[in-house]
Amino acid sequence: MVRVVASSVRGPAHALDGMPCQDAWLAMPDSRAALAVVCDGMGSRSRSREGARAATLAARDAWRLWKRSPAGSAEDLVRLLEPAWRLRLRDVPRHEAATTCIVYAEDDHGRAVYAQLGDGLLARRDAHGDVKTHPSKTDGFGLTHALGTPHTLADWSLAMAAPLAQGEVLVLATDGVSEDLEPRRLGDLARWAVDELGLLLRPGVALARELRNWPVPHHRDDKTLLVMWKP
Repeated sequence: MVRVVASSVRGPAHALDGMPCQDAWLAMPDSRAALAVVCDGMGSRSRSREGARAATLAARDAWRLWKRSPAGSAEDLVRLLEPAWRLRLRDVPRHEAATTCIVYAEDDHGRAVYAQLGDGLLARRDAHGDVKTHPSKTDGFGLTHALGTPHTLADWSLAMAAPLAQGEVLVLATDGVSEDLEPRRLGDLARWAVDELGLLLRPGVALARELRNWPVPHHRDDKTLLVMWKP
């Protein structure tokens, strides 16, 4: 069984404007397969909070069907996720609910998928402490792709991988966190989440407190951090 600690908090800019947090996360730890999703609703869109929440549920919908088959590809998972998101939105206009989406999904057949649309962070620390970051895709002007904005399947950054092994740690974060992280410190972040937060009775509460007291001056954005590991 994998373990998870995660939290989303409202950024100072949204708190000042009286706006809710537009990030969302979802995790489905399981003994045979696991799912982790982090989404960042675009602040310029009026319904992005709903879009981010719908995207986490759509990823769960897609994963439940996708993981049944040993032949499902990373592209298949995304092809299931996108219409599920549109259906989850019901009558909410897609362009007003735009959101990034980062997914780690294991199936029941010894395989896993990385899928990322837009910015944010998806990284993995192995049992030896080495960290590899999954590359995201942005256009030439640094603008991010998102559900609800014009994009194609090719704009998703996709890869197949092995499921988490004992001692491995997965880190997913929205850009409110990832833009302030030094790549060389990702291993330390993963270790802190596992060795310190993982021992607490309410690790999500402690993580939320750390995210609200973010040590980077002048930070403004919503923040989501999800750490999943296999003890």
